[in-house]
Amino acid sequence: MDLARENAQLREQLDIKNAEIAELRNLMEDRKISFPPVWGLTRIQGRILRFLARRTAANREEIHTFLYGHQEDGGPDLENVRVHICLLRKKIKPLGMAVGWSQDGGYFLSEETKDRIRACHSQ
Repeated sequence: MDLARENAQLREQLDIKNAEIAELRNLMEDRKISFPPVWGLTRIQGRILRFLARRTAANREEIHTFLYGHQEDGGPDLENVRVHICLLRKKIKPLGMAVGWSQDGGYFLSEETKDRIRACHSQ
């Protein structure tokens, strides 16, 4: 077997393992924080909120990879993230929280919103 073919096979195996690791991490993260049922969040909205709470900011591509990177087909279209963010914003706005957006960094949560999320974790 030539080196190029072996390298390609090893990269493919690595990609599969990385996808499995990402899926396991997603499952573990989903269990750390649960939101009050009265917030009315879907599973994906909760995952986005948790993801943003652990970061300074994230663009659509990063969120999409977090949500769907483990799927063989790559998951739904990238526009799907924007729709989920829009619906999430509508649900958390009456709760005094917001998902911000900056052209430089993407979507982000204010420290006040992160504090509310951390409070859910400590309950």
